[in-house]
Order: sequence, then C-alpha cells, then structure tokens
Amino acid sequence: MGRNRPRFELMARSLYRWVVGIAIIGVAAAPTVGIAGAQEAEPSTPEAPRVGLDTEYRLGAGDVLSVDVFGLEELDRKVRVSRDGTISLPLLGTFPIADLTQRAAEQLIARMLKEGNYVREPQVSIFVEEIVSRTVSIQGAVRNPGSYPLAGRKTLLAVIGEAGGLRQDAGGKILVLRHGVGGDRQRFELDTDQLTIQGDLSLDIELQPADVVMIPAARGVRVYVTGAVERPGKVDYLSNEGITVLQAITAAGGPTARANLKNVHILRQLADGTQDRIKVNVARIQKGKLDDVVLQRNDTVVVGEWFF
Repeated sequence: MGRNRPRFELMARSLYRWVVGIAIIGVAAAPTVGIAGAQEAEPSTPEAPRVGLDTEYRLGAGDVLSVDVFGLEELDRKVRVSRDGTISLPLLGTFPIADLTQRAAEQLIARMLKEGNYVREPQVSIFVEEIVSRTVSIQGAVRNPGSYPLAGRKTLLAVIGEAGGLRQDAGGKILVLRHGVGGDRQRFELDTDQLTIQGDLSLDIELQPADVVMIPAARGVRVYVTGAVERPGKVDYLSNEGITVLQAITAAGGPTARANLKNVHILRQLADGTQDRIKVNVARIQKGKLDDVVLQRNDTVVVGEWFF
C-alpha cells in the first residue's frame, strides 16, 4: 500500500507531478505565431495535448482520462467520461465528474477513497489524454486548421494564433458559428482587417465549446486589359487585395510606346445588362493629380493609342 512506501518516494512523486504541471502550463502560455506576420510553416495536424493540473479546463462527456492512484496500481485506469458525465472506477463504482477541473476531480476521488477506508492518505493524479467535450474548430484560411481545446477562457485571436495565424489568402470576413440555447444557431460575422490589422478588440470575442470558426479564403477575381499594352488579356487577383486601373495596366506588361494614357476607358457590365463606359485619365493618375480607380470583377480596361 502507498502509506508503507518510504517517505522520500512520495516526495519524489509529488515533485515530479509539480514539475510536469508547471512545464505544461509554460507551454500553454508561450507566445503564439503572429497573425499578420506569421512565418511560413508546413501545415500539421494538432494533437490533443495533456492538460496541466492547474488549468481551468473542466472535464466533460467524451474526454479520455488517465487516473493514477499512487501505490494502488489496481485502481489505475484510462476511462472515458460517459454521455451523462460519469466515470466508473474499481471500489468507487460510477460517479459524476463532468464540469469539474482536474484538481477538483483528483480531490473528489481522493476523498471517496479515504472515506471508504481504502487508502489513508491517497495521492491521485488525473491527466486528460483526449479532449473531446470542450473544443473549438477552426477551418479555412489558417495555417493549421483543426480542433483546439478550450482550457479556460480563450478568445478568437488566441485560437487563430494557435492555428498558426491567417494565410495570405484569408478573405475579408471571419464567421463564428455557435449552437445557442434550445438548439438555435447563432452566426457572428467579423471584419478580418478590423480585427487583425486595426486591432479592434471589441471583435475579439470569447469562444465557447463547440464553436466553429470559419475563415473563407479570398476568391480569385479577373479583369481584362486590352489596347495599347504589352500583354493584353486577363489579369487575375484575390478579392481581398483589390486592383486598380494603373495596377491592371502594369500587370499587363505596361503601356506600349504608342499608348495614350489620357484616353483610357473602363467597360463595366451593369446588373440590367447594359454596359457603362468610364473614361479615366491615367496620365494624371501617374502624376498624382487624380486618385487611381478601383476595378470591379470582369471590368475591361481599354488603353487607347496615339494615331500620329
């Protein structure tokens, strides 16, 4: 029995548990990869971590626990929390454990062992081997999409950081899908730049278990450039980046020697099927005397020529 072991073994065991707990907490608190300036990295599937003893994570249905009672190997078990929030252990039978922190669950089992006169001074350790009940899912344009544990309070930016940060093709919107009270579905739509670049923390919402974070990738968009340019044809870009008349002309190889940049037109198809023709003086834009014009999807830029 554990009470008959030499005292120094018990002290060594306690010290080991304390060091492991501190080490895991240190990893959890380490800075995550920046969102806007994340370094390129190979995508990887995150493994469910073993949650440290001193975290605020609360156990729930589906979680797999490793229960260790020092000196009583017959009680050591790997168990899964059932749908009704209970587990079963030898001698103790079935009892509720959901919504308890790891430390509270350890104290509960130790108290039950002591009150049942099974162990005089029980030493109980619990580790979460697999987190199922309290996770959030993040999908789309992040470097490492997948499920991440909610150990304590965690915000949207924190989970994006854990997922490696946004990819360069992240679109302009972040969607958070949540099961509300009574099974109702809630949907939050947040502006990506306002949150990650402008730093509007009012959008950094606190996530809840089973939330799904969707970050759609920006769509590929196309415009066309024709006339007096070196490489007339299509120009592709991402919808989150946008493109202007001058940028489109540059992407088409730039104007030819005969290009008349005072005579440039944008041909734009309208919703009613008609076509709008917008004249643009690119020469004045180049000199900084006019603002560049942002193009829309499927616009055609026509660069005129000098005829003398």
